[in-house]
Amino acid sequence: MSVSVSAPETAGPQKFPPTFYYANAIELLERLAHYGFYIGLSLYLTKIVKMGDIEVGILLGNWRFAASMAPIPCGAIADRISFKRSLILAFSLYSTAYAGILLFPVRSVVIPCLFLAAIAGGFMKPVIMGTVVRTSPPGRQTEGFGVFYRMINAGSVIGKSLAYGVRRVVALRFVAATSIVASLAALALAIFAYKEPDGLDEDQKREKGEKVKTEAAPALRETLRGYATALKNPRFTSFLLIFAGFYFMSEQFYMTFPKYVTRHIDEKAPLEMITLVNPACIALFQGRMTKLTKSIDPVWTMALGVSIGAVAMLVMGAVPTIAGACLSGAIFAFAEMTFSPRFFDFIASFGTKAKSGMYMGMAFVPSAIGAWLGGQASGFLIAKHIPENGPHDPLAIWSTYALLGMLCAVGMVVYGLLTKKSRARPAA
Repeated sequence: MSVSVSAPETAGPQKFPPTFYYANAIELLERLAHYGFYIGLSLYLTKIVKMGDIEVGILLGNWRFAASMAPIPCGAIADRISFKRSLILAFSLYSTAYAGILLFPVRSVVIPCLFLAAIAGGFMKPVIMGTVVRTSPPGRQTEGFGVFYRMINAGSVIGKSLAYGVRRVVALRFVAATSIVASLAALALAIFAYKEPDGLDEDQKREKGEKVKTEAAPALRETLRGYATALKNPRFTSFLLIFAGFYFMSEQFYMTFPKYVTRHIDEKAPLEMITLVNPACIALFQGRMTKLTKSIDPVWTMALGVSIGAVAMLVMGAVPTIAGACLSGAIFAFAEMTFSPRFFDFIASFGTKAKSGMYMGMAFVPSAIGAWLGGQASGFLIAKHIPENGPHDPLAIWSTYALLGMLCAVGMVVYGLLTKKSRARPAA
């Protein structure tokens, strides 16, 4: 007797769970708070806190360095205390930091609060990215990170737009209020909506009488030892140092640009809105640029990106108008589109698959070095070439950044030539 069996219906792609979307909403709120606050931070420190240009540059450089390095120890701690608790801690710290900056605009409070915010970001950043990895269904992780990066750009656009409105309608000091509101909203999501991505967390399992199987997270000492091992590779270490020049230039859109625009071009210029030209160009042209450069050696592609960035720096100083600032931002967008995608691919090429996580964990080092150097240089150059009172020479400051960028590009070319043979060999 024959039995007919109907063919099962083809199942569609697995859906993203609610926690994935809550995590991305938290990312959007955090970026909204960060970018809206950071774009006017140098002005706030100078006009409200009454710090000098050189002091502001040093502080911004040290703060950005700390923020870039914080995910190393904080990420290791987050693995041990759970993602949910890490997010609650992060946004409790964020809310406290922004509130302190708003309510007590004095050095003794503002400086510790900035570093408190850096620590908060150290807990938040690895947790959100880890949540995207853990909650993306099989075969949809790339799509998951696509959503994640859109949240970053959306947060930047919304945050800067709100900051501009608050600065013009209320006052510069109260821009931090939007960051407080966004941080509290993210804290509420972390407490009431976000669920530990690997199902029930340990407390819930214990309440139900289930056995808890714990897997020990790597100790901080082991994590640091792994990074030290990666840095023993001279080709890798020299790569991190040379390629920091790109981040040196990108930080100047926050460290130098606000004072340059408001002091030299127009005190009432919509500096927050000008910076939106950059993400708009990236949103429109990233796909095309990736296709155009995918067949070029990654080192030459990144050197090209840095060279384009240097041109953007030169245009900023050579055309000291709002239109020139917009053009510079657009040109630098193409620098980012050329440089950034190949940067992470190239870092991953240094190790085997088993060690890829260790090497990818070092991706923050160039941004940390570039931000620190950028802060030290920007304060001195602003004080000398675009002081609040005195003659201005904007071309001198931006051409200095362009020259440093070109030196970095030359360094990349030399690096590419010296490592051509070793890069041709697959990792052992």
